[in-house]
Parts: sequence; C-alpha cells; structure tokens
Amino acid sequence: MQLPDRIVFLALALAALVVIDLIKTLRTGRARSMWTDTFSREVEPQRFRRYVYGSYVVLVFCAGLILWALIWPETF
Repeated sequence: MQLPDRIVFLALALAALVVIDLIKTLRTGRARSMWTDTFSREVEPQRFRRYVYGSYVVLVFCAGLILWALIWPETF
C-alpha cells in the first residue's frame, strides 16, 4: 500500500470509537458484553476492570500503529 493515510484514518476512527465507549463505560459504571447483556462495576469488578484495561490496550495499539505509519511510511 502506497498511502499510509488510510491506515492512520482507520486507526484514528477505531480509537475514537473506543474512547467514546470508554467514556460511557466509566461514567455509567456499566459495560456491554457479547454474551450477556451488561455487567456493572459493583457486581463484577474484575470483569469490568478487564474490559477497561482491554480498551486501554486497543488505544495503545492504535497509537503505535499511527506512529509507525507516520515515522516509516515506506513499510506500508
């Protein structure tokens, strides 16, 4: 791929969605799940913590991908 702009755009779009979900999750104290409906910070704190940390991991991955695309665009 010649243009890393597309990858940067996709990474920014994914990061924006994750940030919106993370803000909503931290404000309400409830998170969505694929298998069950929702879970809360009070009832399942360990599961809630894993959900939040997983969101942080996705944000770090997106930041690394953006840096990679901006510093070494010839690798794409």
